[in-house]
Amino acid sequence: MKIEVFLDDELQPRQVLTPPERVDLDTREISDGKHTLRFVAVKNGEQISVRHINFEVQNGPTIDVHGIHEGDRVSGNVSLLTNAYGSSVGDEFEVVSIETPAPIPTWAWVVFLIVVGWGMGYLSLSLADRPDSAVAKITAIAAGNETGGTTGSGGDNSWTQMGAQVYGNNCAACHQGNGTGLAGVFPPLVNNPAVLDVDPTEHILAIINGVSGKVIEGVEYGAPMPPFGAALSDEQIAAVVNHERTSWGNSSQTVETGDVQKLR
Repeated sequence: MKIEVFLDDELQPRQVLTPPERVDLDTREISDGKHTLRFVAVKNGEQISVRHINFEVQNGPTIDVHGIHEGDRVSGNVSLLTNAYGSSVGDEFEVVSIETPAPIPTWAWVVFLIVVGWGMGYLSLSLADRPDSAVAKITAIAAGNETGGTTGSGGDNSWTQMGAQVYGNNCAACHQGNGTGLAGVFPPLVNNPAVLDVDPTEHILAIINGVSGKVIEGVEYGAPMPPFGAALSDEQIAAVVNHERTSWGNSSQTVETGDVQKLR
C-alpha cells in the first residue's frame, strides 16, 4: 500500500510514501494563507481511503488590526489601527515592533478623569484651609480682604494669578496646559464656542455642574467632565472662567463673582 500526498488542488502527488514513513513539509515553499493537505491511500492501483487536513501558513509578518472585527457592520469613515511584526534569525529585538498600541478605552479615560478631578478638588480645598497657603492668599485677594481688589472685568485684573492657579490644579490635566484638550476625549478650550460666547452662562455652568456627552463642531467627546461647584468658591470659578476666556488667543468678555453666584 502507498500513500500519495497532495497540496490543495494538485493533480500530481508531491510525495509518494510507503507507510509508516515520515514526511517533512517545508512551508517556506508555500504561500501564506489557508491550505489543505490531502492524503490518499492507494492499494493495487486503486484509491481506498482519503483524509483532508486543513491548515494555515504564516511565514510572513503577523498583522494586527484594531477598529473592526470579523462580521462587524460599519458605515461612514472607519479609523483603523494596523501593525505588522515578525522576526527571523539575526534580527534585533525591538519592543515597539512587536506591540500594537491599542487605543485607550473610554472607560479608562472616565476613571482617570474622576480620580484626577477628585484629587485636584481635595488638594485645592486642603490648601485653601491653610491660612499660610498660596491658594488661601489668592482667595483672600479675590474676596477683597487683601491687596488686589475684586474679581471682575474691570479694575486691575486681580483674578489673573488665581485663575492660572485654579486652572493648573483642576483643568490642565485634561484640557492641557495650552488649552488644546485631547482629540476625541477632552474638548479644546481654544476657540471653544462656550468660552468665546458673549453670554458666559454655559461656560460657568459647565464648571459648576460638569458636562457629559458634549458635541463641539460635530465631534463628540465621550469623557465626562466632573462638577467643580462643591470644590471651588465663586471667586475661584470666576477667576478660572476669566483665565480660559483670555488665554491661548481667546479674547472674550470676562465675568464677575456675582455672575457665578447668580447661577449657583
